[in-house]
Amino acid sequence: MNKEHFMIELKLSLRDLSENDRQDVMSDYVEHFENGLAQGKSEEQIAKELGNPKQIAKEILAMYGVEPKAKGPEFSQGDWVAFEANPAYQENHYLPKENHDSLFKRLIKGTGLLFFNLIFVLAPVLTILGILFAGWLVAITFSLLPLAGIYMLITAFSTIALFQFALTIVFCGVGLLLIALGYPLTILFAKLMKRYVLWNIYVVFGGTNHEN
Repeated sequence: MNKEHFMIELKLSLRDLSENDRQDVMSDYVEHFENGLAQGKSEEQIAKELGNPKQIAKEILAMYGVEPKAKGPEFSQGDWVAFEANPAYQENHYLPKENHDSLFKRLIKGTGLLFFNLIFVLAPVLTILGILFAGWLVAITFSLLPLAGIYMLITAFSTIALFQFALTIVFCGVGLLLIALGYPLTILFAKLMKRYVLWNIYVVFGGTNHEN
């Protein structure tokens, strides 16, 4: 199975996923192929190491909480014909080995990743989450301060109240700047966490299905 066949089968198997999520997953596996080719591996070798696209898609759908829908006859048309031309190779060479050995390896990998995440990943992630939360709290608070300044001007107009209102405008500008900076950083952090979760799933499930 080469890269094209692998990606087509994976895409078809992920058709129940939303378009954005499916594109994210597909880009991750394109990156796997690019990295493998850069290391001198063949497309067939990379596809074998990644595992059965159907099984990968099944696990990804489960992670997203998506229940696969029954596929109609049209599911085997178009690009899918390329895979049906040699069904014996597909079924025999890429059939998942659901045996005790593979389950044991998955358990070992999962346990190792769990301890790694608890020791090295959890603290930095919680720290970043805390910084982002504090940043958003400050940004929103600063942005809403002019409302308090307007209230003071209406209820107790004075030179001091006018000065305080001017300060709230300055703080509002700072708050809007923090929002402008915080939004892309929050999106980036969310994407990185999503990729890291998918990588964890790949490490546990993607490399043990088809070992000889």
